[in-house]
Amino acid sequence: MTSSVPPSPDAVRQAIRENRSAPNGPLRNARGEELVVAAEQTGDRDLLRQALFGLITAYEFSTESGKMLVPFARLLQEWDRDPSDFDQGDAHNLHWYFKWASSGMLSRPEVPMASIEKWLGEMERRYRIAGYSEGPVRKVELHVAENRGDVERAARAFEAWTAAERNRMSDCHACELNDRGRYWAAQGAYEKALQAWEPVLAGRLSCAEEPHRVLAKSLLPLVALGRPDEARANHLRGYRMAKGNESLLSTIGLHIEFCALTGNEARGLELLAEHGAHLGSSEKLEGRLGFVTGVLVLLGRLITLGHGDRPTVAYEGEQRTVSQLHSLLTPLGVARAKLFDERNGSTVVSDARTKRLERQPLLDALPLGVRSQALAGAAPGGGGAAPAPALVPVPAPAGAGDVQALVAEARRLRALGHPGRTAAWARVAEAVAQAGADGGYEPDALLAADLLSHRAVLAGRQGEKPPRKLFADAAEAYRAAGEPAGAVLSEMHLALAALQEGAEAQEVMRLLDVAAASAEALAPAETTRLRRMAGVDLMRIKIGSFLAHQAHGHEDHGGGEDDGDPASAALCDFLERYAPHGGTGAVDGVDDMLADAEIMLAQDAWEEGDWIRVEALLSSAAARAVSTGRVWESAEPLSRLARLRMMHGRFVEAEESARAAVAHSADLTDPAEQGSVRLALAEALYRQDGKEEEAATYALEAAHWFDAAGDTAGAGAYARLVLAHAYGESGRPAEAAEVLESALPDLLEQGEDRAVRARETLAVNLRGLGDSRGAAEQYLRAAEVAKGWDDPVRQAGLASLAAECLASGGLTEEAKRAYARSLELWRPTGHTLPYVRALRSLAWLEVGGDRPDAEAVVRARALMDQALEALEGAPDDLLVERARTWAQLAELLEDELYKDDEEGDEDEDGEGDGDDEGAEGDGVAVRRETAALWQKAVDAFAASGAQALGERVDCSLRLAWTENFLGRKENAIAGLRELAAELSEERTDEARRLRRAVERNLNNLT
Repeated sequence: MTSSVPPSPDAVRQAIRENRSAPNGPLRNARGEELVVAAEQTGDRDLLRQALFGLITAYEFSTESGKMLVPFARLLQEWDRDPSDFDQGDAHNLHWYFKWASSGMLSRPEVPMASIEKWLGEMERRYRIAGYSEGPVRKVELHVAENRGDVERAARAFEAWTAAERNRMSDCHACELNDRGRYWAAQGAYEKALQAWEPVLAGRLSCAEEPHRVLAKSLLPLVALGRPDEARANHLRGYRMAKGNESLLSTIGLHIEFCALTGNEARGLELLAEHGAHLGSSEKLEGRLGFVTGVLVLLGRLITLGHGDRPTVAYEGEQRTVSQLHSLLTPLGVARAKLFDERNGSTVVSDARTKRLERQPLLDALPLGVRSQALAGAAPGGGGAAPAPALVPVPAPAGAGDVQALVAEARRLRALGHPGRTAAWARVAEAVAQAGADGGYEPDALLAADLLSHRAVLAGRQGEKPPRKLFADAAEAYRAAGEPAGAVLSEMHLALAALQEGAEAQEVMRLLDVAAASAEALAPAETTRLRRMAGVDLMRIKIGSFLAHQAHGHEDHGGGEDDGDPASAALCDFLERYAPHGGTGAVDGVDDMLADAEIMLAQDAWEEGDWIRVEALLSSAAARAVSTGRVWESAEPLSRLARLRMMHGRFVEAEESARAAVAHSADLTDPAEQGSVRLALAEALYRQDGKEEEAATYALEAAHWFDAAGDTAGAGAYARLVLAHAYGESGRPAEAAEVLESALPDLLEQGEDRAVRARETLAVNLRGLGDSRGAAEQYLRAAEVAKGWDDPVRQAGLASLAAECLASGGLTEEAKRAYARSLELWRPTGHTLPYVRALRSLAWLEVGGDRPDAEAVVRARALMDQALEALEGAPDDLLVERARTWAQLAELLEDELYKDDEEGDEDEDGEGDGDDEGAEGDGVAVRRETAALWQKAVDAFAASGAQALGERVDCSLRLAWTENFLGRKENAIAGLRELAAELSEERTDEARRLRRAVERNLNNLT
């Protein structure tokens, strides 16, 4: 359009049509501006109007909506010059755009408020002349009043707008509910807002930009009302709808703000990275203020958490840190808001912006299910970190200096083997240090030994080396304090520390001998003597097993079949020796070690496939833990028991075990253990129909705990796969796809089976969202992974599914290639049904389109013939597939007759003389063949019984009309009367419905 030669009107008209379907944004706007100039050059007034309409629409769905005022003013001039030049549709659009222009004025602070008020009056006058309701006018007045801070006028306008009758100028119902809810939400009436939005959120009302916007606006109100699950779902679904859409940048800003205020700052950074280019520049903040404000909420939160130096996105040509970007965007937002305030004569815009920026986090952490890169060094609860459970069952004493109370609690938890004992001793150490600093407090010898032992344990957990000296010192300290049982425990830890440090086997075993001798030497009256002896014996078995496997590289070292595993034999001896002492209590008893031995034996039995023994051992271990009050120790065997039962299809029993594991896990402090028990329950629930929603709840929790454990890429990714399955089968494909796409890179690294399962699951949910092309891509990639498998069935099935998606996505040639590939894979497998269905689908693709060539019809028929050939001699359960193939071949041939209009030798009224076996045209010959095919299908469907009744009736009707066309009306009528009589004998609703259809066709025939 830049040539000096005036463009032709047809070329401009075509360009206008093409620009209507271009992506929203600056390029579409610029093209629209060029087309206005080009249309004006043609001198065609109608074409100029169309170009102006196109430019206004382009502006409206971009961040430059304020620019529409100039082209709209030109359209008004055209209308005032001669309204008769506008057809009915253009007249409607002109009045509709009044609403857009009004919003555009409000979005441009340089437009004076007096001009906006004048424009509002002009809109009201023209709507009255045109006979439209005042509702849209009052809605615009509401926005004007809100900007001016006139609360009373806004309330009157809101009441008048919502009371007015809806008409052709009213916004779509979804958009109007958006504004109604926004009005209530701005006043903090969140329940009223959500009630107004409910039809949109539930999917009953929608449009091009709804529910996208309402989903985002609902997020913080839902969290504030204590409905975080709904907020999570709306975020996952809504962000997927809005991302990448320039006209919805304010909506994206709300999603980023939601992440910042719910402990998902890392997710917020990812959303910012996806839309960083839309920050624009300091000169182009128009239409971006809402988006920028959401970004500033995130940046401010990150600075509070100590992440000011973290890199974010490029802005004005340079990569910026969090603090730098915050410093650059803050004054721009302030200045822009000030311009609005000066124009409006109020502080409404600045106040709303300040309120957003000053809002505090609503939740420490709201798990979203999606994988996000953790923020290193995030504050507790921030950046999506999982909140830690209570470490002790009772709160710490109120006085920080109450050392004795803290010591008593720590010793109690240690005696119980409670998971919170380490944290309890940490509080003791802190309190002792504080008491010493405040008043010179000195711990007694026993407490000093306890603190030394705690320091050694903590050093070992933190990977400090060498802790051996610390444990040796602790043992000596306990002896000096007159606590030899404590010394034995430290000596056991000393042997374990030596092993971890890589000491020689002889050295490790020597240290164990020392601990054993110390345990034996304890006085018979010492209540912990038996427990210490059992502890040394069990540690000897564990260490011995480890050293043996290490020495032999996990290889079978030549024993005979009856030799058995030395560790298993030792464990059995251990159980035989100490089982009689079981049930003596949680503190001094040995039940926890008996359970530990049973769990180890269960693992050996699992490897041998002795499932009955595995179940017995795990059940016993769990029961011991519960009976002695150490319920947290039952979580592991119960989780394993659940997985065993799932493996054997006993899902209800598996659920019972997994629920018990979760119930008993409250005191566990290891996030990986918390994740494991929840994942087991999620899987057990997912495997049962109707329990997918609850499965999603536990899979979400599992993923969150695994993230806290630092296992996001491993168990966390698998938990997200289970979560995606559960979401998808609960009718929530958008959430499933969002979760799975975030975890897909990790899942692809977990082996071919899991990679195929992940891609297939993603494809299913993308297909559910209507993304046929995306689904096809995932199916094809999954098929590529399965290509080298011994059994080609999985690959063949994936190729067929990809072909279906490609076909539904309009990619016909790609679909043909995918079906051809699936046929190659199905052919050698002996799976007749999918092979035949692929042949039929490919046949229909061959004749797709309005007028396929003759060769395409020949190819399609050949494919149908191949399907029939494959079904020859097939078992009776495939009879219905033969019937369907005959029916589809007949339908295909008839369709081509209609397309080609081959009626050469047929009577004009569709009736022949009933005996036209002489000179017959190709069309008649084909119809004779289709009649025979319909008859074969009818007979086969009849033999297939009630399951094929509907298909049988459909083919019978098609047969009747084909017979009628061939001049054999009496045969057609007789066949339908016989069928109607048969159906009258049936008493089902389906039979009655089908009989009415047969009778209608009989009436038409007669």
